[in-house]
Amino acid sequence: MELNFNKIDDLNATLTVALAKADYAELVEKQLKKHQKTITVKGFRQGSAPMGMIKSIYGKSILVDEINRLASQGLYDYLKEQNIDIIAQPLPSESVNSDVDIENKEDFTFAFDLGLAPKFEFNISSADKLDRYVISVDDAEVNKEVESLRVRYGTMDKAEKVEEKDVVYGVLTELNDNDEALEGGVNGKKTSFTPELITDAKLKKQIIGKKVGDTLTADIFKLFNDNQSVIASSLGIAKEAVNDLNKNFKLEIEEINRRVLADVNQELFDQVLGENIVNDEDAFKAKIKENLEAYYRSESDHHVDHMIGHLLAEKHNVPLPDAFLKRWLISTKEENYNAENIDERYEQESKVLREILIREKAAQQFNIQITQQDIEDASLGYTLSMFRNYGLQNPEFEFVKKFSDDSLKKRDYVEQMNDIALRRKVYHEIKNIISYNDKPVSIEEFYKLIEEHNHQH
Repeated sequence: MELNFNKIDDLNATLTVALAKADYAELVEKQLKKHQKTITVKGFRQGSAPMGMIKSIYGKSILVDEINRLASQGLYDYLKEQNIDIIAQPLPSESVNSDVDIENKEDFTFAFDLGLAPKFEFNISSADKLDRYVISVDDAEVNKEVESLRVRYGTMDKAEKVEEKDVVYGVLTELNDNDEALEGGVNGKKTSFTPELITDAKLKKQIIGKKVGDTLTADIFKLFNDNQSVIASSLGIAKEAVNDLNKNFKLEIEEINRRVLADVNQELFDQVLGENIVNDEDAFKAKIKENLEAYYRSESDHHVDHMIGHLLAEKHNVPLPDAFLKRWLISTKEENYNAENIDERYEQESKVLREILIREKAAQQFNIQITQQDIEDASLGYTLSMFRNYGLQNPEFEFVKKFSDDSLKKRDYVEQMNDIALRRKVYHEIKNIISYNDKPVSIEEFYKLIEEHNHQH
């Protein structure tokens, strides 16, 4: 076997693998004998078919399999021995011809195009400085959170007259121009709404003060603030049918529910914090403030992570073999990429690839190793965050652990968790190196700054 590596530039190369008959003949013969023992040919007992017949039937396919395997093995062994890092898998060469004529020749040449991993230095130091927001939690914010908790842990009581914050349950019937039920229209559809959310002041005023059993005519579009998705969902119709509705509906009020705020007492303290953690209102508010401060430190830390991502991109010029990678994406992921969309979609792909390469370079710099425990910890955190996004704030640990363990049986998921664990460790090291400009801000100022930043990017 002869290999010839030709470096075209810093990011592209070709590699040819030349196979002579002596390289593959013994291996092909071995596979033929294995087939002879296991294959049943009509007219012969298993294992007794003549070798000539086996070669006639299976010879070419076995030859193709063996020379392809040898060429691939030779290619990757060479890259490993020569310490050549590549990006993505090799592709059949566009500039060098392969010669695999099994009908007429016994020597074969395989030619591959390679995308070479870029060479660059990790470039982060204490001279790099980021803004770090120190978010203040004042008494007003604590009181606001307490009121929110009183709402969350309050009860719903029946009410006679509608007030602004009540939840109103009613029945909607579509009307014709004579204010009668429209034949074939929406009829007797149960719905619910909160007057506080109605933006049309006139309609809101019309509803407030109504009693159970009262009826009124309401503009369906004003009732749900012209939100077609909400209207369609509330009436049980297709979104496309909303524009065909008559605007006037009869609304019959069936039930009024009013939230009664929880009292600030020991029961609320225990519900929010756990049994007997605090025993008076001052201690309760102090604990709420402590929890809020921890939450906003986490929010600030997430923003620092975000800015580190920008810093890494700005401080590292990572060239890529763009033409090769575009061709690789089209040939290996044809369900997502083609000649028409590759330029547009490649921009995001190349950004992600650069981020990965920079993280891997940082991992080498800091001698970071990802352990199985790191992957399991990343999966637990990811799973818990996913459940919380679905509304499960405090799921049982055993449930989270089982879901996480089941997910870790999937190879793609393990790779995803490996990336998360690597990013976490790399960013931890970077945070200990760079400098910070601490900026005290209020909660409102913090989120305004985040919004402005997101708008710029």
